[in-house]
Amino acid sequence: MTFIIREAREEDVLKIQHFISKAGVSLDTVPQGWNPYILAEDTLESIVATAAIQAIPNNAYLIRSLVVDSEKVSGSFLIKMLETTIQYAREKGARYVYFIVKQGGDMMESLGFTLLSKEEVPQELKQLNEVADYLKKGYPVYGLNETGDK
Repeated sequence: MTFIIREAREEDVLKIQHFISKAGVSLDTVPQGWNPYILAEDTLESIVATAAIQAIPNNAYLIRSLVVDSEKVSGSFLIKMLETTIQYAREKGARYVYFIVKQGGDMMESLGFTLLSKEEVPQELKQLNEVADYLKKGYPVYGLNETGDK
């Protein structure tokens, strides 16, 4: 099946919210509106994946709300969605991109991310409520700069 990845538009807000809710993610924990989102649609214009980027100080962005319909897309598509999200952040001026995941691994490193120690996580990222919660839970934080290095 063919998928199109594109920037979200204002008329996508309800579709995005429905997709994220259907995946079991609380809307209270995701960015609101349509501006920060990119989405992937199938040929029927049904959303199969979303990702948002949140600007943080010092030309950095945090990847948020990466939600995929694993029944419709493959693991290789997930990598394509992440690559597109990173490129989207760079187009917005990102020098650094951060991503917090429940479980890290080789996939993150193959995309150029480096696992950060707690000391390496920037203060402006630690101050975000959601990030503080994730750090308390022990979720790994990955960082990527514009050259792909830590």
